[in-house]
Formats: sequence, C-alpha cells, structure tokens
Amino acid sequence: MLRHSITVTAYHADRTICPSAHRRTTGGTPLTEGCTGRERFIATCNCKKWTSSPSSTKSYTADQGKRHRADQLQPKPTTAPKGPEVLYELLQLDAED
Repeated sequence: MLRHSITVTAYHADRTICPSAHRRTTGGTPLTEGCTGRERFIATCNCKKWTSSPSSTKSYTADQGKRHRADQLQPKPTTAPKGPEVLYELLQLDAED
C-alpha cells in the first residue's frame, strides 16, 4: 500500500522555488540577499494525483495535505462478531415465523 507523503514547497512571486536555505525574519521578511520573499506555498503528494491550491501560509497548506492523507486511508475491515454476539444472531427468531 502506498504511503502518502506530503511535501510543502515555498515559491517566490516570480514562481521560482524559495529554498529553505533562504533565511527570513519571524515576520517573513527575507534576510538572504536576492530573495524576494515567499509569496505562496503549495503541497504535493507522492501519489502524483494531488496538489493543493496555492496558499499564503505554510500551516494552511500543510493542513490541506493532512486532509488529503486522511481521505486516502482505507477503511478498516469489519470483524465478525465473536462470543455471545454470534449466539444471539444465530438464535434470533423472526416474529413472522
């Protein structure tokens, strides 16, 4: 079964990738010379079938990825009843009989 791994990537306004090596202040102002700042974030999944919509915050983009992963989880198979539940089902009588 494929494990869905989400990658969040930051982009400059000119649509180039803003690498994590570009330092910035806590307010988001770039400290690296030549960096125009992070304009948007996009999350992608390794399943190659999903990409998030662009977002201005990294946390919202990461949440979109979490929702995608949650949607992809396979439902757990239901287990057959055991013990007294089996007897109850076997011994049930229809009211019509």
